[in-house]
Amino acid sequence: MANELLEQETPKDDSFPDLELCCDSSSSISSSVNSSPTNSPRKGDGNCNEDSLSLSFDREIATEALSLPVANEKESSVGFSVRGLYTRLPVTEVEAWSEEPEFVLCRRRMRTRPMESGTCISSCSSIQKSLFDDDEEDENNEDKGDDENNKDKGGENSKDDKHNYETAMFEPVIGLVAAEFWHQEDTTAKMVREDRAILFQSQENYERLKSNENFRECFEDYDYMDYPTFGEQVIVNGCETSDLAIGDVFEVEGGHSSLVVEITSPRKPCSYVNLKHDTVMGNKGIQSYSHHNFLAGWFARVLVAGELREGNKFTRTAHPNPKWTLTYVYKALYGEGNRLQSMMNASSWNRDREELEELIALPQLAEYEWKAEGRKKLFDLDGVDWKTIRYDKIDPHFDYDKWKLDNPKEASLIVEHPSTTSTDFLQFLCMTDAFLTITKAFKHFCM
Repeated sequence: MANELLEQETPKDDSFPDLELCCDSSSSISSSVNSSPTNSPRKGDGNCNEDSLSLSFDREIATEALSLPVANEKESSVGFSVRGLYTRLPVTEVEAWSEEPEFVLCRRRMRTRPMESGTCISSCSSIQKSLFDDDEEDENNEDKGDDENNKDKGGENSKDDKHNYETAMFEPVIGLVAAEFWHQEDTTAKMVREDRAILFQSQENYERLKSNENFRECFEDYDYMDYPTFGEQVIVNGCETSDLAIGDVFEVEGGHSSLVVEITSPRKPCSYVNLKHDTVMGNKGIQSYSHHNFLAGWFARVLVAGELREGNKFTRTAHPNPKWTLTYVYKALYGEGNRLQSMMNASSWNRDREELEELIALPQLAEYEWKAEGRKKLFDLDGVDWKTIRYDKIDPHFDYDKWKLDNPKEASLIVEHPSTTSTDFLQFLCMTDAFLTITKAFKHFCM
């Protein structure tokens, strides 16, 4: 019976077996940054909450990425335009744990300056000076009696309107300044994943979801451009996921910003996507559909800090790994398993060992759920149970010694690895509606 369940399915062209998954990325880049916590972590949108979130920024990797050969004309034609910028919309911890769609992955559209109004900021330290300069400019305009700048209350160039503009500044490691997001934090590793600094989503992906009759109702009550539903910071248009590859470097066209980003992995949708859209868990939910069709977006690290505004256009300037497109990586590591592996969102590997080693060796590829999962598959190929391996040997970002100090009871049971034999079962359970029923019953009796 077990052999029947684990029987491999033959992949058909570039499509997945009809089930699902969930995931992210990692690697290193940027000067030392210390994060100071604010709120406690919440379901669906965790906060960085440890003073140990001091990360090292690998300048060598950043320098190497920026010195890659310039993309040729065909490669540099790939790009995308910024259509919306988003920060977190605060909700209380009680609201977040309510599992109501409006309190999961809450985002608010930022109101950035028009592209033609002034020069973009190139570093976080320049923000305060820029705002001071704007105030001085306003006073000068008033003294001159410039009716154009103050003609209509709330008009595009009015003083009141100008003071309401927000700065979308992105820094290495932390991503969007003055905001914390669930996808950046790894609460187990007690760190922020710098290779998940920015989560991009595209209008093309949203439109495909909207065009599916099973999910059309999910977008009827609101405009995803005002209230995005995948937890992203940037919505863009103009490219397909299959056009993008691991390690692609993108710069803002026309010198409008100093921001430079590097793609690290596809975004593997989590169960919160189902909660946000109020769809069922399992293979009929929007999580599964977006997973199988590569519609959940992608992660990038910040190589050079800079400001973004709506209308900025990113152009690809380096394309070091053309083979490893986001769809190719996704399919290879998560799309060719058997039915049971797909239902459990488990990684799999049904190709040769050399290609797996090639994937893990990609310097730009994320650690979390990508390189780490690849290393697990290597242990499987060698006949070694990866659960018996110290987890920092699988994911170098994991602080195993600190974990043992923080979790003495679990450590005494697990000894060398923070996993238990029930992990696979829990993974499967979380993909079913039974999980929601159990958690709601638990909360009811605990209150």
